[in-house]
Amino acid sequence: MQKITITLISVLGILFVSGCTVSRPVNRTLSPPENTQWVNIEIANPSPYTQPFPLRVRYISHKCQKKRISGFDGSVITEPSYNAMRVPMQQNGDIWRGKVAITGGGICKWALSAITLGIEYIDATHMGKDLEPGFGVGAIIAFEPTATRNGIFEHLSNSDVTLSSIYYPVIKTNKMIRQNDSLHLFGKEKFINKRMLNLNQTVNVKFNPALDESKIVRMVAPEKHKLGEFIKIIYPDGTVVSDGSIHPDIRKMGE
Repeated sequence: MQKITITLISVLGILFVSGCTVSRPVNRTLSPPENTQWVNIEIANPSPYTQPFPLRVRYISHKCQKKRISGFDGSVITEPSYNAMRVPMQQNGDIWRGKVAITGGGICKWALSAITLGIEYIDATHMGKDLEPGFGVGAIIAFEPTATRNGIFEHLSNSDVTLSSIYYPVIKTNKMIRQNDSLHLFGKEKFINKRMLNLNQTVNVKFNPALDESKIVRMVAPEKHKLGEFIKIIYPDGTVVSDGSIHPDIRKMGE
């Protein structure tokens, strides 16, 4: 009993110390130095029904680290801190532009980790009266190793990058989640993954998506959970697939 009590006191002591460390606020103020390099983003909006969403930007700090208790063995784990923000883009006709500093600076010496960019539907009524806009598509540009942990990223050594892909509309019906259908975009990849290696000069990223609304995919979920019933994916040629797939197959779009 005495050993159990001592163990509990030790664990509580670690949690208390770690809790103080975790609760200590991190200064997320950016202060890019004068000599920082920049990432210039340019997106060509393909349709009056779509719009580039604000840049999703994340910085990393190895100076202002955070600590947490491992749920596996109770050990204290030290990790970098992250600073996530959204950067609005400026419109000039069909071209939208945004700018992000590679060196964020500040007390925590923030460094650019990743940028997510892309387009999404902002109006779905041209495809159906009660349709609601869904999720978008685009690209993730990584600037340091931890940003690539959740996927396969192609390395880029050239600082001038042009990305393009063809996207199609997907109408999703799922009465268990929402009453109205939703309109989404899909392509060969939902998000193109790239890792930028050359950070010693200005980076220019152009995203030129194409949208083909002549080919529409429909995804219809079962109205109730039932063993052996899956989402029906209906392709433009009338082919119906219901084998457990949860994403359309781009190969059936004639690409």
